[in-house]
Parts: sequence; C-alpha cells; structure tokens
Amino acid sequence: MHIISDIGLSADLLREARKRAGLSQAELARRTGRAQSAVARWERGDVEPRLSTLVELVRACGLELTVGLAEYDDSYLVQIDRMLALSPKERVLRGTRSAALLTELRSRIEAERRG
Repeated sequence: MHIISDIGLSADLLREARKRAGLSQAELARRTGRAQSAVARWERGDVEPRLSTLVELVRACGLELTVGLAEYDDSYLVQIDRMLALSPKERVLRGTRSAALLTELRSRIEAERRG
C-alpha cells in the first residue's frame, strides 16, 4: 500500500483532476483504456489504484501529480487552536479586519513607491 491510499487521497485527487479537465468518467476511461466502472470505483474509494495508475489517470486529465517531502513544521498549531476556539462569526470578523489592514498596508507601500 502506498501513502496516498493510506491517507485516502486517491479518490479525491482523481475526482478533482477529472472535474478540472471537464471530463466524464467515461471519457477519462476511454483516454486511458480502462473501464468506466473502474474509474467510478476509484473515485468512490471502493478500490485504490496503484500510484502509477493514479499518475497516468491524472496525466490523462492534463495535470501532473507531484509528491514531495518538506520539513515538519508545527509552529502554526497554537495559532490554529486559538482560531478554532473562536466562533465562526468571530473568525470571519478577524479575517475581515486582517484583510482590511493588509489592503491599507499595500496601498501605503504603493503610495511610497510612486513618490
């Protein structure tokens, strides 16, 4: 079993790739020489495709599937926990305030650049 199937991402990745490409399951199946029923099973998560098959299916949608490794970073966990402790209304209010501050900051920087 590979990591993508271990965390259940292949169904979501495949469905998203197909939808982005504007393809039906039948069209994706034709492009890859597979049965439409197989594409449907993969998208439902009933069966996990091999990683090489998933890469092929995503490529048939005109996309590239890449996997990378990065250093583990949990520095945002405290901030995430604080935000999750707020009500949805409070989170929206904070986000709106932050967006307004960033917009003003951008305007000031642009004004300084102009003269």
